[in-house]
Amino acid sequence: MPFVALSDSQSSVSPKQLMVICFGNAVAYFDFLIYLFMADIISATFFPANDDPLLAKLQALTIFIAGYLTRPIGALLLGRYADVKGRKPALLISTSFIAATALITACLPTYSQVGILAPILFFIARMFQGMAFGAHTPLGWVYIAEHVDKRNLATYLSFVTASFMLGELGSNLLFEVITNTHTPTELIESGWRIPFVWGATLSFVSLMLWHTLPETPIFTAQKCKQKFMPKISEIGPSFKRFNAIFLALVLTFIISSLTMVVALLLPQLISMKFSIDESMLSFSNNLGLLFLMIGCIFFGLVADKSSTGKALMIGSIALTLQALAFYYHLENGGGAFILFMYAILGFCTGIISLGSVILVQLFPTEVRVAAVSLTYNFMYAIVGVSLPFGLVYATNLVSISPALYIIFVSIVTFIIGLYIYRLPKFKSLDASIKL
Repeated sequence: MPFVALSDSQSSVSPKQLMVICFGNAVAYFDFLIYLFMADIISATFFPANDDPLLAKLQALTIFIAGYLTRPIGALLLGRYADVKGRKPALLISTSFIAATALITACLPTYSQVGILAPILFFIARMFQGMAFGAHTPLGWVYIAEHVDKRNLATYLSFVTASFMLGELGSNLLFEVITNTHTPTELIESGWRIPFVWGATLSFVSLMLWHTLPETPIFTAQKCKQKFMPKISEIGPSFKRFNAIFLALVLTFIISSLTMVVALLLPQLISMKFSIDESMLSFSNNLGLLFLMIGCIFFGLVADKSSTGKALMIGSIALTLQALAFYYHLENGGGAFILFMYAILGFCTGIISLGSVILVQLFPTEVRVAAVSLTYNFMYAIVGVSLPFGLVYATNLVSISPALYIIFVSIVTFIIGLYIYRLPKFKSLDASIKL
């Protein structure tokens, strides 16, 4: 399997660069996910009154899903732009669009003001935001990977991945604050605009910070004149890396599945079958996100000290055991230790940070961002659209379905870890990485 290496002659990333990248990723994730937390309020604001709460929820979730469906389009366009013009200008464009769509959304008229035009405008804004977000995650990974010393690749990338969870935690906490300080009527009338104003403001701050960063040394050194729309014969050899594409899709399946189940869906799935105080469940989820960030960094350090494959195998075994223990506790302990169990589950889920370590090495510089972005967002769109409905249906039938799904993903992760660990070319990359 042909992996692409990172060069020894790289400049080290500064703490400032890492903080700017992490801040930008956290803000982008905050903007993207606030739609999910505001689903009920958005439904009441942008759709006609409906007596069926389930239908109203589905209407709002449809808008949320639209962001996933347009992400591959943005991934292809912005990813190709990043490979032709540079990582920095592509990130500036992505952040600009995220900021603009958040600001536009905050200013949109409601259904009571303009009727059916309101959800249409909201849907369009959501689609453009999804396109802008499409290449943002891979761009952050690639930017850091093309700067850092080879011996610390997993550690630095783990901070970038952890920043996504920071964005989700921020959106979760802000939603709790505004729902506790506003009445339902106030939220529907104007309070729903608050998180989008925050998102736009933070995105513009991120945009200003991005202007202070340089281009990556790898892209600068290997920059060549490329056409934005190359001929198939010119780009074909770079994409004829079928093993790399397949591995990228599987890694994204792992990242997206674990992120969505543990970080997003689990509180709702637990409340469907178990009687646990809602405030306690929300606090447990926030604690789980905090420990997920810690776990990301921990497994990054382990990967740099040993190997990426070994860290994946160890993490997948730990996650399997904790998923079983988590639901055994729910079934037999009634949630008495939900805080502790959620924290450990989040920590074990930190193995998602290792996916980026492999992804950035799968494709050559001239197509790296486009290839990673497209495969990453294509699989994320599939998982993001199908997994919520599939797990809700499965949980209605079998209460431990989330645990069974986590175990299945953990088995896939172990197999990938074993493959990477036994792959001679990748083992050599752990000692000498070149881009």
